[in-house]
Amino acid sequence: MASAAFANSEISFSEATAIEQIDQLHDSDDAAFDIESQSEIDSKKSKILIAGDSWAFFTCVYNSMGKMIRDKKAPLVEDNRCWRTSRTGLTAAEWPASRSHKRTLRYLKNTPRIKYLYLSLGGNDLMRNWNQDFTPEQELQLFETTTKTLKNIMDSYLAVRPDLTIILAGYDFPNFTIKFTLPLYRKIHKRMHEPAPERMNNLLVQFTEHAAKLVNGKNIFFIHSIGLSQYYHGVPEKGFAAKLTATPAEISPMNDPGCAGGNVCIQTSKKSMVNWLFILRDAFHLNTRMYRKVMHHAYDNLIVHLLRREELQNKIQNQETLKMAN
Repeated sequence: MASAAFANSEISFSEATAIEQIDQLHDSDDAAFDIESQSEIDSKKSKILIAGDSWAFFTCVYNSMGKMIRDKKAPLVEDNRCWRTSRTGLTAAEWPASRSHKRTLRYLKNTPRIKYLYLSLGGNDLMRNWNQDFTPEQELQLFETTTKTLKNIMDSYLAVRPDLTIILAGYDFPNFTIKFTLPLYRKIHKRMHEPAPERMNNLLVQFTEHAAKLVNGKNIFFIHSIGLSQYYHGVPEKGFAAKLTATPAEISPMNDPGCAGGNVCIQTSKKSMVNWLFILRDAFHLNTRMYRKVMHHAYDNLIVHLLRREELQNKIQNQETLKMAN
């Protein structure tokens, strides 16, 4: 229901107000908001739940996952309670005490058809704690602390649902500038001591490489989108054409999930970012067309392979059941 307000890449005043209303509904303890839709209940397909920070939130309200599932005709159903399990601004460190985390645990316990969890966390930990004067040792400590927290969060989900498959999701390059109109991003950029694009992008690439080490090939996988926007849109304001960088297939493939694309010396184009009130460009969040491409990328490089694995496992299990019955 919430996603209908976000059909375009630009966010009007009324749509921005809708985001505030979603935040208010998110905080509600009304159990009616925790009920699956009838179409979800009726479906026999495996479900995927989105949880986490603002990248999870925008993926949810844009219905990017649902659109991808329809585009790909994937044998999946999106859990539409994702607006209850995602919240803008949360760090991984804050996540275990959040309503979103507690709801995620409850939904996993009570909805065995949720076979996949798409989890986005960690970006806010970097933006809130890092600045460009960090030494390599300080950056390494921040990476290790954040990834350890992510591991603990994922372990808590696997403890209640050992059969769950977790897709830990990364990010794309941001577009920070000292000339930002949005006060929030001016404040964040200043707090980070106004790093140059290359400094900020390299930080994200290094963190992504550390996060990719959490993959175990069994029930924890990783996918990111670094360089995806540059591939599709280029960076016109810098005279950088599209499709000059690594292709989507080469960005975070299943056999090398930490592999980044794009040009680290250039930020993501403003063309790829959310346009607030038709005049203010976001620094970190993509527009609806790009989040849809992010979901297509996640499907092509990872999710389709996980679904094939599930299909094979179900086939083997059915064969064993028939064998025992005979």
